[in-house]
Amino acid sequence: MNTLLLLAATTDAASLPSASTFAPAVDQTFLLAAWFAVFLVVLATGAMLLVLAGGRSSAPAGTGVLGSGARRVVQSGVLVSVLLVAGFLVHGAFVWADLQVVPRGALPVQVALGDKGWSFTYPNGYVATELHLPIDRPVKLRFQAAREPYTFSVPAFRLQVPVAQGEKRDAWVQATLAGEYELFSTLRPASPFALATAQTVVHAEGGYDKWYQDISGPPLDLPPVELGQRSYQMRGCTQCHTVDGTKLVGPSFKGFLAREHKLTDGQVVEPNDAYIQESIEDPTAKVLAGFEPVMPSFKGRLPEPEIKGLIAYIKSLQ
Repeated sequence: MNTLLLLAATTDAASLPSASTFAPAVDQTFLLAAWFAVFLVVLATGAMLLVLAGGRSSAPAGTGVLGSGARRVVQSGVLVSVLLVAGFLVHGAFVWADLQVVPRGALPVQVALGDKGWSFTYPNGYVATELHLPIDRPVKLRFQAAREPYTFSVPAFRLQVPVAQGEKRDAWVQATLAGEYELFSTLRPASPFALATAQTVVHAEGGYDKWYQDISGPPLDLPPVELGQRSYQMRGCTQCHTVDGTKLVGPSFKGFLAREHKLTDGQVVEPNDAYIQESIEDPTAKVLAGFEPVMPSFKGRLPEPEIKGLIAYIKSLQ
């Protein structure tokens, strides 16, 4: 909760929309904390003024005890403070619980942060550099592990999720206001992920379904090589695999069949059709030496003709 309050406190509230279901509650929690701080300052200042103005006058000389009037003011202030703290803790507990419990049936989206920035994988296997969300529908954000810790922050949602090094975690959000919002990672400047930014696009009613249909994959009746090329372009393969021999996060498709494929455990595998399909459906089963196991699984996300098309396209690049 502290990070959320800090996020709200350090952003211009006049220009920051309230674009998620729990954004108002987070704002209210921050306001409670702010007003409580003001109350404590007023209470402490008032008690000091009472003492300076003669609050001791009714006490016996030399006893060092506050007068009855000043004592009642301090006691009342302490009682009100306890009630405010209790109310703040109860309110904060409800907000925290709402942030932690992912609603059933929430749309799953995988979130990853790497050397090339943010990537978002949707249920159909499509990978984008922007986070697309439907309006008024809960979305489950499944954060993938990375070699460095990172945070996921969308101020308009009042959402900040820390992801520890090498660990995965889940969060959720339900956007309530269509538009585009900034997404970034808030880390110390020395971190390689510190300046990673992206856009969050919240689609108006019906807009997300249309967008999702448009990116759900190429027509399956295309010739295999053309189908594979379209799939390579639409499924986000371009972010990790080149077709010109350049090394990115994953191996290049150019000359893929002609190279020796040595795994991290020292074994050597033949780059045949079965190996390529397994690498698509279960990429962590056989990890090539020199690469990290960061590719998401596409098992059940790609139809068989599309997988065959990708194999044909990779073969055409030799």
